[in-house]
Amino acid sequence: MTALLFICALLFCLYLVLMLLYYSGWIATNDFFFPKSFQPKTNVAVVVAARNEEENILHCVNDILNQNYPAELMELIVVDDFSSDKTIEILKSVSDSRLRIIQMKDFASEQKFSSKKKSIETAIAKTNATLIITTDADCRMNENWILNLVAEHELNLKQFILGPVAYHYEKNLFEQMQSLDFFGFTGIACGSLYWKMPALCNGANLAYTRELFYQLGGFTDNEIIPSGDDMFLLMKAFKQNPNTVSYLKSTDATVRTFASSSWNEFLQQRIRWGSKSKHYSDFRITASLATIFLFYCCIAVSGVMAFFQPVFLFVFLFMVITKSLIDAAFLFNVANFFCRKKLLLIFLPAQIFHITYVLIAGVLSQVKSYNWKGRTNK
Repeated sequence: MTALLFICALLFCLYLVLMLLYYSGWIATNDFFFPKSFQPKTNVAVVVAARNEEENILHCVNDILNQNYPAELMELIVVDDFSSDKTIEILKSVSDSRLRIIQMKDFASEQKFSSKKKSIETAIAKTNATLIITTDADCRMNENWILNLVAEHELNLKQFILGPVAYHYEKNLFEQMQSLDFFGFTGIACGSLYWKMPALCNGANLAYTRELFYQLGGFTDNEIIPSGDDMFLLMKAFKQNPNTVSYLKSTDATVRTFASSSWNEFLQQRIRWGSKSKHYSDFRITASLATIFLFYCCIAVSGVMAFFQPVFLFVFLFMVITKSLIDAAFLFNVANFFCRKKLLLIFLPAQIFHITYVLIAGVLSQVKSYNWKGRTNK
């Protein structure tokens, strides 16, 4: 019993330090605003890897083509990843010289590559643009999205830029809990980078120079890993020169996407995200993820032990209440940034939801294959 209490105390302290670092890093990162006089000069290629996105692709393409950015400096490359629906037909119906369509079936058989990474690599090889911007086919963005990313690149001389991603149009409590939970990821991505210990990255809103991509060897060394087109590249860029990597804290540069509509879809997504963690080479990232997971294990174990040893009821309540206060303060600040403080009304069920799925997905991501976009990956 003494050993378990010690482990709980140690992991609680580590979790507390970790979250305070993320929180303080988020607060310390200044909001970004570019001057009204800013005139961009950078050639940009927006790359979208799409697979079976007939319901979303037109909205995404229109948002990108309607950007407040000089037409002569921008191109949009949509790479069709063996879609079996009407994605290609919809893309071909768009009449705009800036849109280029690439079909991966013209380059390789479906079984021979890590699809999204190969799609991005193929697109980058087909452009001479200075700055590559990646997003997903189910994303929406406002008209100044590209302008903000380019301003960060030109004014602050950044070569690798992480942008905020948030959910929108939630239809029920399940999707609202995901949205609030996702604010935590946004805050951690920003806060961890501030302290030079990047922990998260999202390819739905990412920009890097074409030159840097090739300097880093692209996706070499991780091309056979199905996910991680964002995180592995971030780790290599940060290792090469951390001063050229930044988080663009701007609501104007936010990309919005949809929460998972079902529990199975959500769990498959989280297993996919967690599956790449065993391939991380940076001990700090692995240690941070392990700290959070093991702390949640302590909460679950102490909750069970409370039925047998009264002291564990106090331990359980202390850890849960303290964790909730820290997380609530953190999430309030991030939700306020997105002007969505009302989501804090579901904070308590969202906390239960968060701890539960982290424990389940944390285990399954290391031992179970997952299904995504009709493909089964290990």
